Amino acid sequence: MGKAIRVKVNRSRLSATFSLPLIRYSSSPEEKIFGQESCPLHLVELGKKVARNCRGLPLTIVVVVGLLLSSGNMMEEELWESIFENISSIESTIPEQCSKILRLSYDWLPLRLKQCFLYIAAFPEDFEIDVSKMIMLWVAEGFLKPSKQSTCLEDVGKGCLEDLVNRNLVLASKKGVDGNLLALGIHDILRKICITKAEQEGFLHHVSSTRNDCNDTIENPKRRLSALNTQSFGELHTQDSSTRSIFSEIELDATCTPNFRRLSILNSPYVTWLDLSEVLISTFVNLRYISFTLDNIMSCPNGILASLSKLPNLETIIANMTYYKGLQVPYEILTMQKLRHLIMSHPCYVSDPSKTIIIKESDLQTLDRLINFIFTEDAIKILVNLKQLKVVFDGYGDNWDVFNLNNLFRLQNLEELEVSLGLHNHLFWFDSPKSFPTWNYAFPISLKKLSLQGVPFPWENMTIIGSLPCLQVLEIVENNIKRVSEWTSMEGQFLRLKYFCYSLDYFVKWEVEKDHLPSLESLILRNVVWIDEIPCGLGEIDSLQLIELHDCHESVVNSAMGIQWQQHENGNDAFRVKRF
Repeated sequence: MGKAIRVKVNRSRLSATFSLPLIRYSSSPEEKIFGQESCPLHLVELGKKVARNCRGLPLTIVVVVGLLLSSGNMMEEELWESIFENISSIESTIPEQCSKILRLSYDWLPLRLKQCFLYIAAFPEDFEIDVSKMIMLWVAEGFLKPSKQSTCLEDVGKGCLEDLVNRNLVLASKKGVDGNLLALGIHDILRKICITKAEQEGFLHHVSSTRNDCNDTIENPKRRLSALNTQSFGELHTQDSSTRSIFSEIELDATCTPNFRRLSILNSPYVTWLDLSEVLISTFVNLRYISFTLDNIMSCPNGILASLSKLPNLETIIANMTYYKGLQVPYEILTMQKLRHLIMSHPCYVSDPSKTIIIKESDLQTLDRLINFIFTEDAIKILVNLKQLKVVFDGYGDNWDVFNLNNLFRLQNLEELEVSLGLHNHLFWFDSPKSFPTWNYAFPISLKKLSLQGVPFPWENMTIIGSLPCLQVLEIVENNIKRVSEWTSMEGQFLRLKYFCYSLDYFVKWEVEKDHLPSLESLILRNVVWIDEIPCGLGEIDSLQLIELHDCHESVVNSAMGIQWQQHENGNDAFRVKRF
């Protein structure tokens, strides 16, 4: 959770040492609250009292700052008085005082955020929590409701998460190149408070082998069970079926499954299931979210996904596979009316649709990832609400047209698109096709992120991408154009692009001016050996923060260092060059 520092506090009646993670701020707490203004005179004395009661502990200070910022009326004296009264304690020890302040921050949360915060208690200690999957769980639990700002529940979830981060109750442990939060963590002390509150309020029950032996019985099982370190879930013999959510790193005992007929959440990302399809059909008819691992296709050849397609309430499917052997996704899954996210760790084929399938709009937002998917008229009608798509083409024939990619631009809600062709991509490998035509198809104008990996995309077609009005992240790696290329960028394109990653092999000329990429923050270049320098116009972009070079010619590195000197001279001290 970060580098540890030791804070020693001396008072007339106590002396204690407390270990906390290092919490860095770009500004002081006063600047965080009041900006460039000074603290109002009527709050100065109260502010000093509140600060003294924080005992100099970084964690309590930043949490109180978050409490003030989230109040909406932080200039009112009554608010500061209330905080001071709630955290005042003359006799308490420093750990007790710290816990008291942190509990107050939870008590003051609105109900919608309390549920979201307590959910963190289900995850292991020091676990980096994937933000997108956390929000999927919140949606499946029914915590989120449409707001005036957005009817999309996932967007509402992002807002709730940002609120928790702003209150300093959770830590942003990883961010994407576009600045969006990808993973979160939580301070150990806050996690303990989270677990305690979750148990006290009957929100979540932790099952552990130290608390329950084989003969234990839980008379009033909690709505949510977390079994992360238990040797066998068979230790739990429930007497009713009140459990709705299970977080598990071990497999459910077959004798327990009849007690979970009302189960809606099954989050077992590290559990290998061999006969899950049979269990699902007979038991988990109310399931909304499932995450599991499948490592033996022969034990359940394609049956697992066919079984899942019959569950009427399912919203999220996350399948982690330890093999790649051409698993097929039944077309029926794409037509499930409540399914929002289908995530496969390995690429899968989609079976041909049967004549009985009813073609109509679905709620599917995430499709990750499919092989040789054909964008027929019917597929476009089904996927009209899709926001994230990852597809792989393995050289099926040697013609793009067979995949109906001319229909791709009609996915007008699509925000993230990744297209891969014949390249090593994390968990799978395809041999690159000997010859494949260049990409000449339009993209949806709603795209914010575009990644082309191994796709023959010629530089002369860059206007197709540059005209996308919302594009913020662009990655083109190994574009498979084996001829010398030139590119002169144009004003009025790439207006919102922040992150630009390119392979520049066979690239001999690049002309760019400052106004051509006005929002660029990060430039990542790979295999630059045919040009001698980075265009100086890039060095004049005020927003530029990073140039990252991979396997580039020494003269290109020298030109990047020159840009760094220029940026620093202009006062942009945050600018940096990285070389790999």
